[in-house]
Amino acid sequence: MSFLQPLMLAALPLIALPIIIHLINQWRYQSRPWGAMMFLLAANRMNRGFARIRQWLILAMRTLAIAGLIFAVARPLSSGLFGLTGGGKIDTAIVILDTSPSMQQVGSAGLSKLETAKQQLEDALNKLGAARCVLIAANGNAVEFESASALFDSPLANPSSATSQLPKQFEGAVDYLRNNQPGPTEIWIGSDLRQNDWETDSSLWPLSRDALAGLPLSVNVNLVAYPEPDENNLAVNVTSARRASYEDEGQTANELLLSFQITRPAADSSQPPQDLAVEINLGGNTSSLPVEMTGNRIDVRNHRLPLAASATSGWGYVSIAADGNAADNKSYFVFAEPALRRVVVVTDAPAATQPIEIAASVTGDGNENPAIEILPAEQVDTLALTDTALLIWQSPLPDRTVAPAVEKYVADGGQVLFFPPDDLKQSGLLDQSSFMRVGWERWVEASESTEVTGSSG
Repeated sequence: MSFLQPLMLAALPLIALPIIIHLINQWRYQSRPWGAMMFLLAANRMNRGFARIRQWLILAMRTLAIAGLIFAVARPLSSGLFGLTGGGKIDTAIVILDTSPSMQQVGSAGLSKLETAKQQLEDALNKLGAARCVLIAANGNAVEFESASALFDSPLANPSSATSQLPKQFEGAVDYLRNNQPGPTEIWIGSDLRQNDWETDSSLWPLSRDALAGLPLSVNVNLVAYPEPDENNLAVNVTSARRASYEDEGQTANELLLSFQITRPAADSSQPPQDLAVEINLGGNTSSLPVEMTGNRIDVRNHRLPLAASATSGWGYVSIAADGNAADNKSYFVFAEPALRRVVVVTDAPAATQPIEIAASVTGDGNENPAIEILPAEQVDTLALTDTALLIWQSPLPDRTVAPAVEKYVADGGQVLFFPPDDLKQSGLLDQSSFMRVGWERWVEASESTEVTGSSG
């Protein structure tokens, strides 16, 4: 038997605490001869044997309770005969790894949080003897491996420069369970519990929870957490980089508006300000920007950098001095002309989608987007969705002929908006089909009409 938290076994001497308390209570009382008590003492001797057995049993239960609590916190892993009889063997082990830059923080042992997590999880999976090891990649896809060592040696388990998407990865684990229906399964998550990786307000969490509860499987979810932050670690992240033009003495000039933020773990309010030298590299040319760090975050917005008049695209990075986690000391950025935002509207009744086309024809900055294409459902394939920023579907839900193309588009990061088809509204019938957890109920007419008014200038 091994333990995930073996240091907690150092608390085992605490099991002697009930015995010490019992002895102290015994010493508190002193015997004094008293003639009037002789008959009561004689009667008490008759029951002393049963009372002593009861006291020893109570003392043993108290000792075992403390020992059980310590062993539970130490998180034991069973193997061998005991593991087989106690359910230690499992059919499938699913691993979700947080590979974000914060997991590359190096601890006192010289290992990063990610390296420590991989070692501990590999040891756990070997002890459990899972017949199948599955890693959920950053995009939510499930990849099977022959052994735990092969899983953690995979490039998919290597550090990443992007934040993790744990809600999407957990959804991928649930989808794998639903599609494969394995035997007893355990899901193991290794993470440092950062909010930007967990996205606790994501709608995927309740959906995955309900889907997992509805599966006819035995599934345990285990979290191996490394929440300890490095109080002196600083992290830089570029939030925006865009090119802008302005008039300078009658001529058009270009500049780059760069925004970034520097963060650190929650700082003490009494901590003095910290002077930092931020290095900005733009196309190989380096400049330095002094900033003063107060609190646990500083935002630099729209820092202006000159660009050549002919420059329409480029790249660079923002970096700070080295500290305990080198992975978050540099943040890269690129800038270019805004890409044409292609929107595909799938409908069998083009006249009914005019409001959707109008809404899709305006970009976030108020400019017009001319790249809107109307397609019937039967013409949707992988080629038709190439370079599509948004897919709007107002047609019967995808059937088996077009579903693979839409599923691949979503798996590659595409976004789909589903609207009920116009014929469903006209007929009032209930469409029993569903696609990617999307389905339609019966149309319900509002009890009161709502008047919408507007004005034009």
